[in-house]
Amino acid sequence: MTDPKFSAHGFLENRLKPAFRAGLLTSVTVAAGFVNGIPQPAAAQGAATFPIPEGCTGFLTVQSRGCTVSHYWSCAADPEGTFWRVTIDDQGPFYLSYTDEEFRWLMTYELRNGIESELVTPEEDPASLSTLLDEGTDSMVFTMRRTGPGIDVLREYTGYDSLTGDEIEIDGERLLITTFAYEYDTDAGRRETTGQQFVSAERGLFFGGLETTTTADGETFMGDYSPREFIDPGDPGFLTMTPLYDCGSTMSALPFPPEDAG
Repeated sequence: MTDPKFSAHGFLENRLKPAFRAGLLTSVTVAAGFVNGIPQPAAAQGAATFPIPEGCTGFLTVQSRGCTVSHYWSCAADPEGTFWRVTIDDQGPFYLSYTDEEFRWLMTYELRNGIESELVTPEEDPASLSTLLDEGTDSMVFTMRRTGPGIDVLREYTGYDSLTGDEIEIDGERLLITTFAYEYDTDAGRRETTGQQFVSAERGLFFGGLETTTTADGETFMGDYSPREFIDPGDPGFLTMTPLYDCGSTMSALPFPPEDAG
């Protein structure tokens, strides 16, 4: 188990939360193309680009399967090694996360239901990208506090990431292939997600892949969110609001399994 690099709970409460709502969510709202409170589809947004918050610098755009595009940025006022990611589908931005260099989920925000999740520190067994790369596997046990309209619960996660020993090249990027699983309790019972993802050791980032989520009643949701294009600053398509892959197909009808409240 590694030691947390800082107290995420106190840091987020004192500085990130106000900035998160006042600055980051303003950018996301603008990016979503809201008209009278209704998000407009990406097709109606033309060649719009995502507005990176003031004081921050975008460093990567990833076009993925499942009709999603994600943008990554870091901010001068944040601790070194931390970064933000927003994920956009054909209806606009729907997920925002704040992560550190070990890929600990410091904060996430579900933009369409107003639910915010914050890491409770210290963790029993923090997620560690460096451990995964050094040892080939990494276990994790941690708790997120979920708050939102009518919700204030603690969600305890257990899981692992493991390198398969295989790698693949996608759009010129060398990616290591992983298997993963994590589970947590909800009001409806235990929920589990398993599958494979990709890791860029050079960029220090995880990317989505094949996932299967199984709910407490045995219902399953399957999806493929594998990266297809990596777009750096200055390249065509950087910070685009328009996802390109699988849009309009049955795969894009449910970008991610619906969340349980508890």
